[in-house]
Amino acid sequence: MSTFWEIIGASPVRTSADIEISLQRIGGRLESLAPAEVSRFAKDLRESLYRLDRREFGQIRVSTATGMEFPQTSDHFLYARCACVMAGVEVYESVLKTGSGFERFVPVFAQGAESLLYLAPEIYKNKVGEGLQIAGSFPIESMSNIEGWN
Repeated sequence: MSTFWEIIGASPVRTSADIEISLQRIGGRLESLAPAEVSRFAKDLRESLYRLDRREFGQIRVSTATGMEFPQTSDHFLYARCACVMAGVEVYESVLKTGSGFERFVPVFAQGAESLLYLAPEIYKNKVGEGLQIAGSFPIESMSNIEGWN
């Protein structure tokens, strides 16, 4: 999975601008790959998101600038997991190992990381003219990782 993390790189993921810059960088790297490598990236992304699908991360509350708090929706949690992946392998592995640090990916600005989900499928389609099919891959829907929610 080292190639996956080389493509992801690392982003501070502190602002929506950080996310946009990271998405552009990742997209550029994916553009230079063969279709099979783009497909492999998409599969590795799904596994990375699946590993973050854990109760302690999904139950972190969202706080707005006005002080309102609300629970994450399943979509919000998915996009927060995308933001965590975009932070890079060191941050990602630290969050998994320690169970802390995920809260920085829950703020509303991080929802822009959703676009990470669409990069590989769009680039793959542009390269081969058909949709990307990932057989036997990890589910990314919230609460799919049963062990993470026990």
